[in-house]
Amino acid sequence: MKFSKLLFLILGLICFTGLYGQNKVKLGLHAGATYSSLRFEDDVLEHDSEIDYLFGINANIYLSKRWSFQTEINYERKLVSVFSPEFVLNGQVINSFRIYDLYEFVTVPLTVQYDFSDKSPFYVKGGFFASYFLKARERINEREWSDDLSQYFSEFDSGISFGIGKIFDISERFSCFMELRNHLGTVSIESEPHFEYTKTNSLSFIFGWQIKI
Repeated sequence: MKFSKLLFLILGLICFTGLYGQNKVKLGLHAGATYSSLRFEDDVLEHDSEIDYLFGINANIYLSKRWSFQTEINYERKLVSVFSPEFVLNGQVINSFRIYDLYEFVTVPLTVQYDFSDKSPFYVKGGFFASYFLKARERINEREWSDDLSQYFSEFDSGISFGIGKIFDISERFSCFMELRNHLGTVSIESEPHFEYTKTNSLSFIFGWQIKI
Protein backbone atom coordinates (compact mmCIF):
# COMPACT_ATOMS: atom_id res chain seq x y z
CA MET A 1 0.00 0.00 0.00
CA LYS A 2 1.36 3.42 -0.96
CA PHE A 3 2.03 5.82 1.90
CA SER A 4 -0.45 8.40 0.57
CA LYS A 5 -3.21 5.77 0.55
CA LEU A 6 -2.42 4.96 4.18
CA LEU A 7 -2.79 8.64 5.13
CA PHE A 8 -6.14 8.94 3.35
CA LEU A 9 -7.34 5.73 5.01
CA ILE A 10 -6.47 7.07 8.47
CA LEU A 11 -8.10 10.46 7.83
CA GLY A 12 -11.20 8.73 6.44
CA LEU A 13 -11.46 6.48 9.50
CA ILE A 14 -11.22 9.48 11.82
CA CYS A 15 -13.85 11.47 9.92
CA PHE A 16 -16.25 8.52 9.67
CA THR A 17 -15.96 7.74 13.36
CA GLY A 18 -16.39 11.37 14.36
CA LEU A 19 -19.41 12.01 12.15
CA TYR A 20 -21.29 8.72 12.32
CA GLY A 21 -19.92 6.77 15.23
CA GLN A 22 -21.01 6.81 18.83
CA ASN A 23 -17.47 6.89 20.21
CA LYS A 24 -15.80 9.94 21.68
CA VAL A 25 -13.16 11.46 19.42
CA LYS A 26 -10.39 13.92 20.27
CA LEU A 27 -8.52 15.88 17.61
CA GLY A 28 -5.48 18.04 18.21
CA LEU A 29 -2.11 19.52 17.36
CA HIS A 30 1.27 18.80 18.92
CA ALA A 31 4.99 19.58 18.67
CA GLY A 32 8.12 18.42 20.42
CA ALA A 33 11.79 17.60 20.49
CA THR A 34 13.48 14.48 19.09
CA TYR A 35 16.68 12.91 20.43
CA SER A 36 17.80 10.39 17.83
CA SER A 37 20.45 7.73 17.31
CA LEU A 38 21.36 5.06 14.76
CA ARG A 39 22.03 1.36 15.31
CA PHE A 40 24.56 -0.43 13.13
CA GLU A 41 25.11 -4.14 12.52
CA ASP A 42 28.64 -4.21 13.97
CA ASP A 43 28.53 -0.93 15.95
CA VAL A 44 31.62 0.16 14.01
CA LEU A 45 30.68 3.84 13.80
CA GLU A 46 30.55 5.82 17.03
CA HIS A 47 28.17 8.72 16.82
CA ASP A 48 26.39 11.21 19.06
CA SER A 49 22.67 11.78 19.40
CA GLU A 50 21.42 15.27 18.65
CA ILE A 51 18.23 17.21 19.41
CA ASP A 52 15.84 18.25 16.64
CA TYR A 53 12.06 18.58 16.38
CA LEU A 54 8.73 17.23 15.15
CA PHE A 55 5.18 18.57 14.78
CA GLY A 56 1.88 17.21 13.55
CA ILE A 57 -1.81 16.47 14.07
CA ASN A 58 -3.32 13.74 16.27
CA ALA A 59 -6.57 11.91 16.90
CA ASN A 60 -7.86 9.64 19.66
CA ILE A 61 -10.88 7.45 18.90
CA TYR A 62 -12.17 6.14 22.24
CA LEU A 63 -13.31 2.54 22.20
CA SER A 64 -14.32 2.71 25.88
CA LYS A 65 -13.79 5.05 28.81
CA ARG A 66 -10.15 3.98 29.22
CA TRP A 67 -9.11 2.54 25.87
CA SER A 68 -8.58 4.49 22.65
CA PHE A 69 -7.08 4.05 19.22
CA GLN A 70 -4.54 6.85 18.67
CA THR A 71 -2.88 8.00 15.47
CA GLU A 72 -0.89 10.98 14.22
CA ILE A 73 0.59 12.45 11.05
CA ASN A 74 3.98 14.03 11.84
CA TYR A 75 6.79 15.85 10.13
CA GLU A 76 9.83 14.51 11.97
CA ARG A 77 13.55 15.30 11.86
CA LYS A 78 16.23 12.94 13.19
CA LEU A 79 19.71 14.36 13.69
CA VAL A 80 22.96 12.57 14.60
CA SER A 81 26.62 13.61 14.44
CA VAL A 82 30.11 12.09 14.23
CA PHE A 83 33.23 13.80 15.64
CA SER A 84 36.52 13.41 13.78
CA PRO A 85 39.63 14.37 15.84
CA GLU A 86 42.67 16.09 14.40
CA PHE A 87 44.74 13.83 12.14
CA VAL A 88 47.62 13.96 9.63
CA LEU A 89 46.99 13.23 5.93
CA ASN A 90 49.95 13.24 3.51
CA GLY A 91 51.99 15.22 5.99
CA GLN A 92 49.27 17.87 6.40
CA VAL A 93 47.44 18.40 9.68
CA ILE A 94 43.65 18.19 9.28
CA ASN A 95 41.81 20.00 12.05
CA SER A 96 39.08 18.23 13.98
CA PHE A 97 35.54 18.57 12.70
CA ARG A 98 32.02 17.28 13.31
CA ILE A 99 29.74 15.82 10.62
CA TYR A 100 25.97 16.21 11.11
CA ASP A 101 23.52 13.85 9.38
CA LEU A 102 19.88 14.96 9.13
CA TYR A 103 17.00 12.64 8.16
CA GLU A 104 13.51 13.99 7.47
CA PHE A 105 10.36 11.83 7.54
CA VAL A 106 6.58 11.93 7.43
CA THR A 107 5.68 9.54 10.24
CA VAL A 108 2.36 7.89 11.13
CA PRO A 109 2.21 6.12 14.53
CA LEU A 110 -0.70 3.73 15.08
CA THR A 111 -1.07 2.92 18.77
CA VAL A 112 -3.52 1.78 21.43
CA GLN A 113 -3.72 4.07 24.48
CA TYR A 114 -4.87 3.21 27.99
CA ASP A 115 -5.90 6.03 30.38
CA PHE A 116 -5.48 4.96 34.02
CA SER A 117 -8.24 6.96 35.76
CA ASP A 118 -9.79 10.40 36.18
CA LYS A 119 -7.92 10.93 39.44
CA SER A 120 -4.65 9.74 37.94
CA PRO A 121 -4.63 11.24 34.42
CA PHE A 122 -1.61 9.27 33.23
CA TYR A 123 -1.65 6.97 30.21
CA VAL A 124 0.50 4.41 28.44
CA LYS A 125 0.44 3.54 24.76
CA GLY A 126 1.99 1.04 22.39
CA GLY A 127 1.87 0.00 18.76
CA PHE A 128 3.91 0.64 15.67
CA PHE A 129 4.92 3.45 13.33
CA ALA A 130 5.49 3.80 9.59
CA SER A 131 7.64 6.58 8.10
CA TYR A 132 8.04 7.86 4.56
CA PHE A 133 11.57 9.09 3.87
CA LEU A 134 11.58 12.70 2.65
CA LYS A 135 15.21 13.78 2.57
CA ALA A 136 18.70 13.10 3.93
CA ARG A 137 21.40 15.77 4.13
CA GLU A 138 24.70 16.36 5.91
CA ARG A 139 27.04 19.19 6.81
CA ILE A 140 30.47 19.69 8.36
CA ASN A 141 30.53 21.94 11.44
CA GLU A 142 28.38 25.00 10.66
CA ARG A 143 28.69 24.90 6.88
CA GLU A 144 25.74 24.72 4.49
CA TRP A 145 23.71 21.53 4.24
CA SER A 146 24.57 19.23 1.34
CA ASP A 147 22.27 18.33 -1.55
CA ASP A 148 19.63 15.66 -1.08
CA LEU A 149 21.23 12.28 -0.29
CA SER A 150 17.99 10.28 -0.16
CA GLN A 151 19.06 8.03 -3.04
CA TYR A 152 21.29 6.17 -0.60
CA PHE A 153 18.40 5.29 1.72
CA SER A 154 15.24 3.22 1.49
CA GLU A 155 11.84 4.83 0.92
CA PHE A 156 10.31 3.65 4.21
CA ASP A 157 11.17 3.17 7.87
CA SER A 158 9.00 1.34 10.40
CA GLY A 159 9.14 -0.10 13.88
CA ILE A 160 7.71 -0.19 17.39
CA SER A 161 6.18 2.81 19.16
CA PHE A 162 5.65 3.03 22.93
CA GLY A 163 5.21 5.91 25.36
CA ILE A 164 3.86 7.31 28.59
CA GLY A 165 2.14 10.64 29.21
CA LYS A 166 -0.18 12.79 31.28
CA ILE A 167 -3.42 14.56 30.33
CA PHE A 168 -4.35 17.99 31.72
CA ASP A 169 -8.05 18.87 31.42
CA ILE A 170 -8.64 22.55 30.65
CA SER A 171 -12.42 22.37 30.30
CA GLU A 172 -15.07 19.82 29.40
CA ARG A 173 -14.02 19.89 25.74
CA PHE A 174 -10.38 21.03 25.79
CA SER A 175 -7.30 19.31 27.16
CA CYS A 176 -3.55 19.23 26.69
CA PHE A 177 -0.98 16.51 27.25
CA MET A 178 2.73 15.86 27.75
CA GLU A 179 4.28 12.63 26.50
CA LEU A 180 7.61 10.81 26.46
CA ARG A 181 7.77 8.40 23.53
CA ASN A 182 10.26 6.12 21.83
CA HIS A 183 10.25 4.96 18.22
CA LEU A 184 12.48 1.91 17.75
CA GLY A 185 13.11 1.18 14.08
CA THR A 186 13.07 -2.49 13.11
CA VAL A 187 14.06 -2.25 9.42
CA SER A 188 17.24 -0.97 7.80
CA ILE A 189 17.10 2.46 6.16
CA GLU A 190 19.96 1.55 3.81
CA SER A 191 18.84 1.29 0.17
CA GLU A 192 21.46 -1.30 -0.79
CA PRO A 193 20.54 -4.75 0.59
CA HIS A 194 24.17 -5.95 0.73
CA PHE A 195 25.19 -3.08 3.04
CA GLU A 196 25.30 -3.57 6.79
CA TYR A 197 21.99 -2.54 8.30
CA THR A 198 21.35 0.91 9.76
CA LYS A 199 18.30 1.23 12.02
CA THR A 200 16.83 4.30 13.69
CA ASN A 201 15.90 5.03 17.28
CA SER A 202 14.28 8.24 18.42
CA LEU A 203 13.18 9.45 21.85
CA SER A 204 10.65 12.30 21.72
CA PHE A 205 9.23 14.73 24.27
CA ILE A 206 5.89 16.01 23.00
CA PHE A 207 3.40 18.66 24.14
CA GLY A 208 -0.05 18.67 22.56
CA TRP A 209 -3.53 20.18 22.63
CA GLN A 210 -6.83 18.39 21.90
CA ILE A 211 -10.52 19.17 21.48
CA LYS A 212 -13.34 16.68 22.03
CA ILE A 213 -15.80 16.42 19.13
